[in-house]
Amino acid sequence: MAGFFQEDEILGKAYDARLMRRLLGYLRPYRRLVAIAFLLLVFLSFADIAPPIITKFLIDQAIAPAVSGSIPAAEGLRLLVPLGAAYLGVLLASAALRYAQNILTTYVGQRAMYDLRVQLFGHLQSLSLSFFDRNPVGRLMTRITNDIDALTDMVTQGVVSIFGDFLMLIGIAVVLLFLDWRLALITYATLPIIVALTFYFRKTMRQSFRAIRIRLARINAYLNENISGMSIVQLFTREPRAYKQFDELNTDLLEANQGAIKAMSLFFPAVTFTRAGAATALFIAGGYWSLGGQMTIGTLLAFWQLLDQFFRPIQDLSEKYNILQSAMASSERVFRLLDTKATIVDAPHPVALPSVRGEITMENVSFAYNEG
Repeated sequence: MAGFFQEDEILGKAYDARLMRRLLGYLRPYRRLVAIAFLLLVFLSFADIAPPIITKFLIDQAIAPAVSGSIPAAEGLRLLVPLGAAYLGVLLASAALRYAQNILTTYVGQRAMYDLRVQLFGHLQSLSLSFFDRNPVGRLMTRITNDIDALTDMVTQGVVSIFGDFLMLIGIAVVLLFLDWRLALITYATLPIIVALTFYFRKTMRQSFRAIRIRLARINAYLNENISGMSIVQLFTREPRAYKQFDELNTDLLEANQGAIKAMSLFFPAVTFTRAGAATALFIAGGYWSLGGQMTIGTLLAFWQLLDQFFRPIQDLSEKYNILQSAMASSERVFRLLDTKATIVDAPHPVALPSVRGEITMENVSFAYNEG
């Protein structure tokens, strides 16, 4: 059975321009919705960055001056109400934009992959019977299910989200510089560590997820072949052997899942520890400068809020890389199947067979299996 899955073993390139152009062609009927999704993403990025900036003004312009007596308490309260309302309004706008953007990208991705799935099934119906003799049904089902699902993940979570992650990362980096260049440099100093961790664990997680996909495809094919042929299995009392083979495949899948869990269990704590180290450095340096009057408390709190948002796109991009690589491998298999030509092609305008009566005589007819 392993021979049927040689192309499933191919990891493929992380990005293939030819495959990507062909895949994005399925988004062309929905290009207006895609453009709206990108526009929503731009507004969402601004809405996500705004709360820490409002926090700075809340602390520096209203709360801290009122507490220190620089302004009357009534004046501080007068400033606090509109700034608090603005903070709440931005959070509500962010939630609404995220909801609309998720709904829109999911709808577009599902519709595009629906079109591809229908096209793939229609193409399978046009192929010759010899093609189905050479390819197990379970393997073909994997193309329509698992591989299309991998492409759906890329379209719904990858194409637009990657742009959003880069936009968010650049936007936060610029805001940090404007708030305080010294704390910005401290934050940037942790970036190489996060990138190094991401690249190191990316390879391990990529191999683990690849192993899961391969083993899951094998189980799907094995179950389909055995359940559809259960009468033959029972007729020849092959249940113990079939059970043993399934147990081996299931054990392989279990081990692959455990490998992925181990990789993720190491990666996320490492990123969290690095982020905590950056936060500690910010509080020590920022606290020192705040006590010396070189920085406001509002700026320090804004930095702390932006710190988590700064690392999140980097972590997301690592996950998107795995999704992109899986989608490239899946798209290559799907398009290879779509490009398969039928050995017997029906005439474009076949002549209808009239009602006839007679007999068919078969002489010198032989039957044999092809080698292999």
